[in-house]
This record gives sequence, structure tokens and C-alpha cells, in this order.
Amino acid sequence: MKKKNFEVERSIFYPGAIILIAVILYGYAFNDHFNEVMSNLYYVVTDYPGWLIMLVTAALVFLVFAICFTPVGKQKVGGPDAKIKHSMFTWVAMVTCSGTATAVVFYAVGEPVSYFHNPPAWWGIEAGTMNTAVRALSQSVFHWGFTYYAMYAFWGFIAGYAVMNLKLPARPSSALYPVIQDRAFGLAGTIFDIIAMLALVGGLVTSLGLGVQQFASGLHYVFGIAPSNKVFVITLLLVIGSYTLSSGRGIAKGMAIISNINMYIYLFVIAFLYIVGDTVFEFKIMTQTIGEVITNFIPNITAADSFNVGNGWIANNTIFFVAWIMAYAPMVGLFQGKVAVGYTWRRFLLVNILSPGLFVLVWFVAFGGNAIHLDAFQGANLGAEIAEKGFPIANFALLNYLPLKSIMVPLVVAALFFGFITIADAMTGTLATMSIKNNTGDEAPVRMKAFWGILLGFDTFLCLFCLGTTGTMSLQFMSVVFGLPIFIYTCYALKGLGKICSGRMEAEYNAMSDKQREALSRGESPDDEDGGNDDSE
Repeated sequence: MKKKNFEVERSIFYPGAIILIAVILYGYAFNDHFNEVMSNLYYVVTDYPGWLIMLVTAALVFLVFAICFTPVGKQKVGGPDAKIKHSMFTWVAMVTCSGTATAVVFYAVGEPVSYFHNPPAWWGIEAGTMNTAVRALSQSVFHWGFTYYAMYAFWGFIAGYAVMNLKLPARPSSALYPVIQDRAFGLAGTIFDIIAMLALVGGLVTSLGLGVQQFASGLHYVFGIAPSNKVFVITLLLVIGSYTLSSGRGIAKGMAIISNINMYIYLFVIAFLYIVGDTVFEFKIMTQTIGEVITNFIPNITAADSFNVGNGWIANNTIFFVAWIMAYAPMVGLFQGKVAVGYTWRRFLLVNILSPGLFVLVWFVAFGGNAIHLDAFQGANLGAEIAEKGFPIANFALLNYLPLKSIMVPLVVAALFFGFITIADAMTGTLATMSIKNNTGDEAPVRMKAFWGILLGFDTFLCLFCLGTTGTMSLQFMSVVFGLPIFIYTCYALKGLGKICSGRMEAEYNAMSDKQREALSRGESPDDEDGGNDDSE
């Protein structure tokens, strides 16, 4: 089904694009004021409603597993006649790579090593001990693993079910249809879509900015090329061109192939690190980390630090990460629903949580576990080097102590490169789909994908070269700030969960006429197409 002509969804596309461009240009023109405003809003969001953010997150984690045992768990993504489009390996690769992006690569060594050498005060344990090592790894896995992907999976279910099974427009507001019915297509839904769009772009620009910095650090380690604006520009142009081209080729010919390549690189790097490192130590500490993740899950997900023992540590780490991830969740969820067509919703939820969650566990132990072992037992000084030079060099500092670094450093650089291509590819496609009318999850036009891809790259350019490091951080703060209303919308969407899981939503949809279902797919009230149905009066 080729769509040479398409109609722009003006109520979403124009406000979203204009507001985004205006925010970036305002930040450029009034850099200090922009940074100050975003910083203040960030601290308000992570401090005052931080307890609510953690409680909602805890509820989502338990709910996604509970949904598996409801009648809807047996239904297929896309409806009873839906056929599987992607193999299990390709599906898992796309889910893992589109969610992992640059963050897990960026933090793989730096986060656990920094916790190992400087544990948060509220842990109440001594730096550099075995207990600290295990806690450092488990905290990192908690931040980026199962909890992270449970939020994605929840939004993938409620938004994906609305779009893929009820054939509603492919935008986050469709998830509100079971709760507010036709109003999801009105002002309330439009506001939510624009907020989700702005939150996503803020987070993506930050991820691309961080990724480019780490990529440049890798080039410095491999070729001795010092990081500079010229290196940043060339890297960004290469990345923008790659993800725009990949997105334009569609999922099957673009992202699916890149995700498979990326996953093979990930698996090779993991195998290498477990083999050349102290293998027994890594498997032992991985086993302990699993236990620590389980036993500390409730304390971690309900941590609020009411006495401020950690001097803001919870707000600046756990709540910050959770809010940042929630900013992505509605849009990533839409993408995850699209690539899972043909599988059951039960399998969708379990695969989207367990597969990437286990990957993150193994990944952090491979990198962070190796780094901790080197510092604790072999006299390495990775902690001090990372503290001095920053997280972008952390992975390469580790590889510098291991054999075959001339091969492994380029591979990690390649993994990073493909990582931000996959997330940018997935999200430019989702943004493009939201921006056109009469689209329930099919591929968006290439022109619209190219627009969002280039705009993301332009924003990243401005942040890196005009706003500087503080500007990139302010965009990250902006994404976190928009994460709060998404949490509020999430609470509202929960009201429709029972209707979906019990099968009542499916029954209502099946009872509609073909004209009513067509109206829904256009984002219009089905009552307008009801003909003479008395129930509509």
C-alpha cells in the first residue's frame, strides 16, 4: 500500500514542530535564562512529586505482569487474523536496541564504578567492599533494566492495543479512548500528543548529544583524534544521514537489519568480556546481583529519602532516570506494538520486559563487573580516571586494560553508533506516523520521516555547538519536566485498563458497524457514522 499523497495532521504536527523550534531558538537566544528555568522546573518535578512518580512506576511494574493472566493476554497483537512479521530474534533485537539506545552503553562502566567508589550515603555501607560492588551493579540494573522496560511495555500495551487492535490513529492519545471515548480525539488528546512529542525530542536530542561525545571519545582512543567541533559535526552528519536513510527504507529493510547487526555486536562484546575477564568472578557477582535486584526491588522502587540522607541522591538519580524514561514511554510503546504484530499480548509483555531486562543485567556485569574487578583486585585506577575525565571515556578506559583493544574499541564504537541509529530510526518513524492523518500504524511517508530526522539533528547541533553542555542538560531537564504530565496521563489511562483486560473493549468494538470502525480509524466519533442507531441519541 503505497501512499504517495498524504494529509498532515495539522492539530499535532504544526503546534508540535513550532513549539519545539521555538523552545530551541529561545534557548539559543536566552541561554542562561533557558537553563535556569529548566533547572528550576527539573528540581520541582524530581523533589515535590517524586514520591508519586515512584509509586506509579511500582504499580506499572506489577500491572504488566498481572495483565498476562487476563483474557486479553491470549489475543494477538493486530487482531485474530494478524500474521507474524518478524522472527523472534529480530523482534527481540529491535525491542532491545530501540529501548537501550545510547544510555546503557554510556552508563555501563561509569555508573557502577562510581557507585562502587562513592556509594550513596543512604546505602550505609563502606566504599570498595564486596557488598558495595553487588549493590552498585544491582542499582545500575534497577535503573536501566526490568523497571525501565516495564514502563515501555505498559505503554506498548495500552497504546498498542488501541492502535493495532482497535485500529485507532497511531498516536499516544489513542490509549485514552477506553477512558474518555471520543474526547481522546479532541483537545485533551491533542495536548497529550504534543507533550509526548516534546518530551521524546528533548530526550532524544540529549541521547544523541551524549552519544556523539562518547563516540568522539572512542575515536580519540582508537585513532588519537582529539574531540573537537569538527569531529562532532562529522559524526552528527553521519548519524543523521544514517538514521534518516534507515527510517526511509522502512522497518523491514532498515531498522530490522541494523538491529540484528547491533545485537550480534552486543553479543560478541559480552562474550569477549566474560571470557577475557575473570569469568568465575563475573558469574558469581552476576548471581549475587540477581539476588540483590530481587531483594532490593521494593526498597528501590519506593525510595523517597524523606530525611534527605542522600543529599538529593534519589531525586538526581533514581527519580531522574525514571522520569526521563517515562518521557520516552508512550512513543517507544507505539513502536513496540507495531513490530510485535502476530504475537500474543502475553508474549508481547513478557518478551518486552524479560528479554531486554536480562540483556541489561548481563551487559552491566560484563562491563561494570569487569571494571570493578580490575580496580579491586588488579590495581587499576578506573574510578579515578572516570571521575577526572567523565563518563564518555569509561568504556574505553576499561577496554584499555584488556587484550585486543584495537579490535574491541572499534566494535564498542560501532555498537554505540548503531545504537543511536536504531532509537532515532524508530522514533522518527513514530513521530512521522503521528503527524499524518488516517494512519493506524503503517509506514509513514519518507518526506515526513526525513523532516523529523533532520529536525532532531538540527536540535542536537544547536545544543552541542550553541548552547553547550549546559544546553544539552537543559534539554534533558525539559524531557524530565514533560515526564510529569505523562505520569499524570498514565494514571488516567489506568482507568481503562480493566475494560481492555476483561474483553469489554473488544466486545464494544466488534459490536460497531464497519462505518463506525472506519470513523474511529480516522480519529472521529463513531456516532457521526451511526446512521439511524437510536443508541447514539
